[in-house]
Amino acid sequence: MKVLRPSRRMIQWATGVVAGFALLLCGTFALLWIAFPLPSDMLLTGPSGALVLDQSGEVLLDIASNDEQRRLPSKIGDVGEWIPLAVIAAEDQAFQSHCGIDLPAVARALWQNVRMGRVVRGASTITMQVVGMKLNHPRTYSGKSLEAFRALQIESAFTKDEILEAWLNMAPFGSNIIGIETASRAWYGKPAKHCSLSEAALLAALPNSPARFRPDKYPEAATVRRNQILNRMLQSNFITHAQYQEALQEVILIRHAIHYKNDLHVGWMALGRDIGEPVLQTTINPEAQRIADSIVKQHTHLLPEHLDVALVLVNLETSGIAALIGSSNFADPRDGQVNGATARRSPGSALKPFVYAAAFEAGRLSPEAIVDDAPIDLGGWRPRNIDRLYLGKMTAAEALRQSRNTPALRIARDLGLPTVLSMLERCGIPVSTKSERNTGLSSVVGGMEVPLVDLVSGYATLARGGVQMPVRLLESEPQIRRRALSEQTCAAIETCLVGPTNDAALVLPFLAAKTGTSSGHRDAVAAGWNRKWAAVVWVGRFDDGGDPLLLGADAALPILQELLHHPMFTTVRTARTYEPWEIHRPVGCKQEKIPAILEPRDGEVLYALDQAIDLLPQLHTKGDGAVLFLNGAPVRSETLRLVPGEYELRLVEHGMPPHAVNIQVKNAGS
Repeated sequence: MKVLRPSRRMIQWATGVVAGFALLLCGTFALLWIAFPLPSDMLLTGPSGALVLDQSGEVLLDIASNDEQRRLPSKIGDVGEWIPLAVIAAEDQAFQSHCGIDLPAVARALWQNVRMGRVVRGASTITMQVVGMKLNHPRTYSGKSLEAFRALQIESAFTKDEILEAWLNMAPFGSNIIGIETASRAWYGKPAKHCSLSEAALLAALPNSPARFRPDKYPEAATVRRNQILNRMLQSNFITHAQYQEALQEVILIRHAIHYKNDLHVGWMALGRDIGEPVLQTTINPEAQRIADSIVKQHTHLLPEHLDVALVLVNLETSGIAALIGSSNFADPRDGQVNGATARRSPGSALKPFVYAAAFEAGRLSPEAIVDDAPIDLGGWRPRNIDRLYLGKMTAAEALRQSRNTPALRIARDLGLPTVLSMLERCGIPVSTKSERNTGLSSVVGGMEVPLVDLVSGYATLARGGVQMPVRLLESEPQIRRRALSEQTCAAIETCLVGPTNDAALVLPFLAAKTGTSSGHRDAVAAGWNRKWAAVVWVGRFDDGGDPLLLGADAALPILQELLHHPMFTTVRTARTYEPWEIHRPVGCKQEKIPAILEPRDGEVLYALDQAIDLLPQLHTKGDGAVLFLNGAPVRSETLRLVPGEYELRLVEHGMPPHAVNIQVKNAGS
């Protein structure tokens, strides 16, 4: 039989057809590649949610993203050793070697599907799955073709680690849980990087069929799938036989994915810090929070129904908020969601220690100095003490301890309000220029409103012996220390509040505290410290109504005392004493020297609250012919507007020796 052999012409013709067809395919593919470039956001995940944790890692608040999905994006380097290997073993064992399409897997899938007459096997690589999760197109042949095309583009533009990271952040893990970090925290209550080999394998099982392998509903099916993945990891030489056997025996503890404990005031405060991280670790100590919450609930039952309680407790060593109660009951539909810890409220007399601190620091007053509790007229304002009485001459220590108003106002007037407000700023209590302008001297007896988180910062400064540290809510916030006051001044303030140290006081639970009651009995405040903690308590009405029961000593102080006398927070008093000092010039006295600049004092440092300070010099002259010079130029107005810098004030009067003082103005906080 004669065998027909293809002629050379036929071979050339067939080769040309194949080459032409190949060129046509390549050209078409190239045109498609150019016409449909890879979208720049192909590996970007959806909107991120947020997770707020306490100091121990327990969930305080879990926030879904705008599309109601819970996402916590993470980097591949932050998910631990086992999760990437488990995912590769479960989804795409040839991931590291293919170009986005696993051709042998495609061939096997086609053969099995044709033989069975239906789709029984897929061949999607991890890269193709990323495309599918991003585009969410139907699972058809055209859809798979698009996945393959985009997978080739992705592989040419990104590294394998970047592609795997995108998969880890996009994959569904049951319910509305998206991404490996969210899944680990939802199912195990811990970060993905802390997952064991067995836990990683179980997580890797979920995306294949999140509903069928949910470990809380179908633990047996989930365990079987986990074991299959562990076996694949063994066959791929990702793990040893010993590790495989150990992982098979591990009992995995599952936490339900949906229900979380909520502490919403803290959670929303943490989210307000906006540091750009989806997982926020707070400084909240869970045991301290539980104790504070219990104490507040007990006292709330003793108060009228319309009164609320807020509390802030700060660790002096770290300046971290250990416990925070924004309201007595967050679920109260009327005002439970108002956060009393951040709301601006009047602290009443709780600001007086800072007035005395300013005078002590300036050497203008000492605890033993005599002050006058007598009627005072401040431009038509005649403030009174809360008991409507005047006790006359007394020591400064006694005046502060008894919270007399008129001595504090005299001290503030003679120091100058900018000096007092600058002291508040230095201690960590911000003061707006609007508050200064609107309240004047009344600010030192409660006319100025202050959030509790700022007030506790100021008291913590006194408790640390003058070292100011910004209050922290997040563990990632830095611990910044700067000296705001001398230890001598802080020791004097403490002695004024609690009395001198004696043998009995050294063994008793120590608490230095000051109370405050706002005008109209709208706010009751107690603030204090011991050697480890500072705390502030507020009791009042969020609708700003008054109540005769709202006295700091009666409503707020018992809560503060019970908190800081609790065994977890109790400390004894260690000696903190001060050496008596010489008063440079008593507050309120007149100098014999004429002319004289009484305020500001020579060498004084003033702190600008808003890039500048308004200074009203106090002068002592013989007549009307005195002229005040500022840095050599005559002053034409009563109030000086000074920006940060150094200044000389010189008072000149005919026939008299001039008097000059040098001062410095700094930005608050510098």
